[in-house]
Amino acid sequence: MSIFKVKEWWSNENLQDELSNDGMQNANCLKIDKFNSHSDSDCIIVGEGSLLKVYKPIEQESSNILLESQLSDIVVQIETGKFTGNSQDRQIIVLHPQSYEIYQLKKKEGHMEAGDQNYIEPLMKHSFTRKADSLTCGPFGNIKTRDFICIQSLDGSLSFFDQDTFLFMCLFNDVIIPSPVCYIASSDSFVICKSTWLLEIYSYQQLREFSELNLRQSKKNIPQWVYNAGEEISRVQVIQTSSNFSSILALGERHVYCFQDNGLMKYMIKFDFMPVCFCAYLIGWYYEPGARLLVMVTSDESKLFIYEGTTLLWSCSLLSPAISISRCFLKSLPGGLVTLSSDGKVNVGYIGTEPDLNSNAPTMINDVTDPEQVQAELEVAEESLRNILNNNEGSDPRRSIVGEVLKIKADVGKPVQNLFQEFNNDSNEALHLLMCPVVIILTCDDPKYVQSVQVTYICASPFSCSESTICLDGVNGTEIIENQVFLTCEADISDSWVKILFSVTDNTGKIIVLSRKVLLPLSLYCTLSETIPESRYKLRIQTNHSCIEFSKIFTDFSEDEMKKYGNVLTFMYRSTKRTVTLKTDVEQYSMEADDFTEITSILDNFIIRLSDHYIRMGVKDFRFQIKLDKESVKQLIHRFLKCVEVHAKERIKLKDLEDELNVLQKQFTLVQKRLLVQYGSLPPGDCDPLEYLMKDTHQSLIKVVHEIIDCKEAVCRAGSSLTSVGHLIIYILKQFSKDDFKTMLVEEMMSLGSLYEHYQEWEEAVTQAVSYILNNVFKNTEKDKEKLAPVTEQGILSHINLKRFLKQIRMIVDKMFAEIFGDDDAGNADHKVTRIEELVEVL
Repeated sequence: MSIFKVKEWWSNENLQDELSNDGMQNANCLKIDKFNSHSDSDCIIVGEGSLLKVYKPIEQESSNILLESQLSDIVVQIETGKFTGNSQDRQIIVLHPQSYEIYQLKKKEGHMEAGDQNYIEPLMKHSFTRKADSLTCGPFGNIKTRDFICIQSLDGSLSFFDQDTFLFMCLFNDVIIPSPVCYIASSDSFVICKSTWLLEIYSYQQLREFSELNLRQSKKNIPQWVYNAGEEISRVQVIQTSSNFSSILALGERHVYCFQDNGLMKYMIKFDFMPVCFCAYLIGWYYEPGARLLVMVTSDESKLFIYEGTTLLWSCSLLSPAISISRCFLKSLPGGLVTLSSDGKVNVGYIGTEPDLNSNAPTMINDVTDPEQVQAELEVAEESLRNILNNNEGSDPRRSIVGEVLKIKADVGKPVQNLFQEFNNDSNEALHLLMCPVVIILTCDDPKYVQSVQVTYICASPFSCSESTICLDGVNGTEIIENQVFLTCEADISDSWVKILFSVTDNTGKIIVLSRKVLLPLSLYCTLSETIPESRYKLRIQTNHSCIEFSKIFTDFSEDEMKKYGNVLTFMYRSTKRTVTLKTDVEQYSMEADDFTEITSILDNFIIRLSDHYIRMGVKDFRFQIKLDKESVKQLIHRFLKCVEVHAKERIKLKDLEDELNVLQKQFTLVQKRLLVQYGSLPPGDCDPLEYLMKDTHQSLIKVVHEIIDCKEAVCRAGSSLTSVGHLIIYILKQFSKDDFKTMLVEEMMSLGSLYEHYQEWEEAVTQAVSYILNNVFKNTEKDKEKLAPVTEQGILSHINLKRFLKQIRMIVDKMFAEIFGDDDAGNADHKVTRIEELVEVL
């Protein structure tokens, strides 16, 4: 099986994190069909939240999207059919929680090079009171002119509609939760799955009469035939296999069943895996005697199995786990496989082998190329990359035009108290949350050059913005935008800058990105406090000018308040209540703190404010130097390794809790299914043990969810501490190191800017860069390379890999500081660092 796999032909990478993780809901948000406006190829229709997207994949193009339309509500299911009698083309019906809408896909031919325009025309909308779960459609009652609509509600009731007219409703006493419902066109009947694991067949006429009997309660409606599957049925599909009969295929928890529509079982397949979804299709036409019925089944291990009857014809690996699978016929790929993954990725592929033996795949033509032409293209590409890296805005004429007509000014205002939020419920401590306004002034001299502007704010945890993105349709004259930045949690502050990105769409439709940075005032996250005794760690800052008063540097605070403390200032963080003391004498400044995590933000703010002061005074030769002894450097490295270890520990704990939540969720669903069967049986069985087990599982679920929330906050706090100490190391390396290139590589390797509130996979991001730095920059021996090689069979958070990862980080930082302090200490460095390594607890 290892050499067989589904070869990727086209995929959509843009559908991410929008679809629900519920497989049934996701499966209903995918539909394949052909329309008269695009008769040469099938179209792929996808529901993404409240977006409706239509794709028509052609060759290996990346997008192939025909249209993207924002609907009025969340998409629950998508189907196609002829729902109005005056249309020859198939239409799209979109089911929302309490309504459905019918659209017509149309194409308007463009003029010259403008291209064709695709759009959907709304035909009708109908609302209902019961919340919907699923939809099935077809020519109910053998009406061939149009399709009728059947909607199953969350209570299991079936409501029938003709266009926007309500017909009737059926209620079933033994349907507690909604289950699959499918229409059989050849016999004008319905397959209804019950909560008691029964498959029942009712004719359309029976359901019409049953709706009237519900009112009179005169007699019980008896199905045409019944089958007890003994397990939950998750999917049902009906496919016409002859002129007189159709085949009914039902997917259970461990079986797939195939019946004729008269109730005769044709075959049953028992799996040794957990099936997820399936799709049945015919090779040939149903009226041909040689037509073959094939069934594709996907497993929870991303495998695809194709059966004909009970015979396994093919098995292979999928590119990603699929929760829905279908077949499509594209212009360049007849018989393609369409899969929808749980993360919302749509993939079109074909069954292939390695080496590739599929004749339907586009052939690759190896043209003879001219080496001089290739070299010239490479030089042009290198020059473009060099311009981008050097921020050479003049290389792009559109950028220069937008930069000339659009003037951007960004600044911060004075923090004001707005909210009150508690962080620790076990104590009386609380955080007075201040809101700092960030004001942007956009001035456009010629509005015709600017179509729209999107402003995006990026700030590091624990800071957050009241609005992360602001969109303007245009800039006419002067626009003033105000946003608020505030503290959100009790964590160390690693970066007090707010980066603002301006995505400007010019008059030609091109997008130009401009950026600005503003420094948050120190008073937003610090207050002045009483002087404390001498702290544990100390930094000295020497300048080439005499020291000046703090009141001239920290203008965030009032001058009277600054003079009260004189030459010794103690700042206390509003979030963590920790302090940093700043002292001055004639020749140098000094900064003291009990932990390196508190130094970074205030040091950065102090250096910037001091530099700005001398710039305002017209002094151009201002220089400063940070003094740090070797013992403090060793302690700094040790603190950084400890932060990495704590961060990894919290991530491992979070993963264990998420795994436990997954097990409890499956247990809760299984108990719920068994309980529903007991409720629906006649007479009802003993439900007390199952009810007790379900309540106990529910309480465990709630407990684990709260633990996950707390653990996520702990991971974010650990990430903030890691980032803070890492920034301090980079700051010192830039001051001392003589090799700027190595320092830049180490800074890029650490990727400290990749840690966000919802993204904490820092160890995985750094692993590969660490190996490259050690093997290529510091030129380790083969023995060292082998000793530090990661164990690829395990994750980075495993015991052995994390231990080696810490060794690699330590080795790189030690080598950088060894070059700073001289080679004479290199020999002692190994011995002393070994002692530090013993202090760091390794998992």
